[in-house]
Amino acid sequence: MNYEPDKKIAEELLSYFNLKRYSELINKITIIQLKFPQSVFLLNILGSTYFELGNNEKAIKSFEKIIKINPSFADAYYNLGIIYKVTGNTDKSFDCYIKCINLNPKKFEAYNNLGNIYRDRNNLEKAIEYYFDSLKINPKYSVALQNFGVCLQNYKFNKRSELIDNHIVTLLESNKILRPVDVVHNLIDYLYLDPNFKLIIDDKKDLKNNRNLDQIIKKILDFKILITLLKITPITNIKIEFFLRNLRYKILINLFEIKNKKDALILMKTMATQCFINEYIYPVKIEEKELLKSIENKLLTYLETNKKNDIELIIACLAAYKTLGLYKWSDRIINLEEISELVTQQITEPNKERILKKQLISKNINNSISLNVMKQYEKNPYPRWSKIALNRQQKNIIEFFQNLNLKFEKAKLKELKNINVLVAGCGTGQHALTTARKYENSFITALDLSLSSLSYAKRKADELQINNIEFIQMDILDIQKLNKTFDIIESVGVLHHMENPLLGWENLYKVLNQDGLMMIGLYSEIARKHIKKIRDKIKVNYLNLTDEDIKNLRDEIIKSKNKDKKILTYSSDFYSLSTIRDLLLHVKEHTFNINQIKNILKKLNLQFCGFEDRELINLFNKYYNGKEDIYNLEIWNDFELKNPRIFANMYQFWCQKT
Repeated sequence: MNYEPDKKIAEELLSYFNLKRYSELINKITIIQLKFPQSVFLLNILGSTYFELGNNEKAIKSFEKIIKINPSFADAYYNLGIIYKVTGNTDKSFDCYIKCINLNPKKFEAYNNLGNIYRDRNNLEKAIEYYFDSLKINPKYSVALQNFGVCLQNYKFNKRSELIDNHIVTLLESNKILRPVDVVHNLIDYLYLDPNFKLIIDDKKDLKNNRNLDQIIKKILDFKILITLLKITPITNIKIEFFLRNLRYKILINLFEIKNKKDALILMKTMATQCFINEYIYPVKIEEKELLKSIENKLLTYLETNKKNDIELIIACLAAYKTLGLYKWSDRIINLEEISELVTQQITEPNKERILKKQLISKNINNSISLNVMKQYEKNPYPRWSKIALNRQQKNIIEFFQNLNLKFEKAKLKELKNINVLVAGCGTGQHALTTARKYENSFITALDLSLSSLSYAKRKADELQINNIEFIQMDILDIQKLNKTFDIIESVGVLHHMENPLLGWENLYKVLNQDGLMMIGLYSEIARKHIKKIRDKIKVNYLNLTDEDIKNLRDEIIKSKNKDKKILTYSSDFYSLSTIRDLLLHVKEHTFNINQIKNILKKLNLQFCGFEDRELINLFNKYYNGKEDIYNLEIWNDFELKNPRIFANMYQFWCQKT
């Protein structure tokens, strides 16, 4: 007896499912089931349909019927695992995934989902084991790789292995699944687990002995994780930075004596990439400057006479001290294949940004403080980034906010078919591009004061093929001139740099639709006490600071034994020109405390919905476990007073216009 419908019927039903024609699909299955009451296929697609409709009870019954008919059908347990996880029954979910794996040991998605359960329980070591199991079966499964990356933000390994090394390198080389800055600290700690790495970084004698330079270059290239990090994010460790500074200098003074030119070129290209990313924050000695002039003259001679003479190595070395686009001869090297990545990064991409800058919508900036802030970011667009973490698929707006565990009114939001989102102060685009991949049926309007920042953001959006976003140069103070209102507004790290933050916030409120949600990020007065002390002692005009001034000031901080200054060196923002300027030397800065935020929300008739950071909330829940505690700003104020550094990255919270 045939228990299953034929291929043609199956394909028709699947097409209904893919088109989300769920009501018609259920009706068709109900009729077809009269002929095929024991069909596992029909029950499976029916269960999946009920799940998509949010009817978890009927979905569970469908999959349980499958198990009665065929107890060996692994996917029924897998689907039940998903539903139980969504409904909060993680114990049942766990059991279902285990049964699925016992029946089908190759079900890599189930291993990944077990890892998620362990991650939610804060057992990161076990979570990573399961993610690795998933990747062992399917090395190209980016979901498990991304989840591993999330764990790396808070997990420190206590031992090294080739397996871990390989997964880390794969993660770092992948695109759209990780922000390298989120994991760089922990990966540096991981590198130091290797005694050979520690020895070469900490031992200054080796670098003083020029005879060992070729050997050192070879050893450094063997540290694949370090080499990969150098290409994608500023290195946030003073010891490694000093080693890199000295290595750059040693290669410069021995440029024509190095024996293994091939290895030297690979390393110098990597070093030049790192220096471009950190905006050439390493100071340059007088003797280096003199030698650079001499080497550049040699290069010009080679270019004139068309001699090879390791020309790529010379160019890579010069690119580690100054971006290639600033050299007068840059147009003569654009076809050199050996340094094509450097040419793209330092010549081609900046040229694209200059073209895009002319094409962007631009409104006049009138406020004097806004103009000063604009000038700062025109000079130092913030931040310069290479990779980004993007959602694999956009989510329904209600589902998205429920996953954040926000307390909000859903009624009007449920009715929205198209979502208008404002990102007020998008900088170089990380925030705006991430937001563009968050919500289903959304269109993003991204504003910033700086055209240089916006052109960077637009270039990255084009590269990532993100099309539901428009970039506009505009002041928040003039936002009503857009003649547009928004369902969601996100403004992080922006209001506290305005002349009057409350006025800026009021302007955002005016263009937020009723029941719309707003995410705000503000500096914490308590967490930034040490920065305020340092800022108060720096009696200079922040706007007129040169790059050399910033480098010199930074070196003073590194050498200082002052506790407040030492704290700065632990921040990722300490390791590039634009980020340290934003961290410490901004032309305008305000700070807030939770009581002030509470009063502003009351004044603007905004309802506090909750904080954004899940790790922060997990920590909070260890001390306060009342059902409504996470929505109580008075309790959060108490929590911050007991943990003064807890909001070192800003208050970042959601509120709703009620």
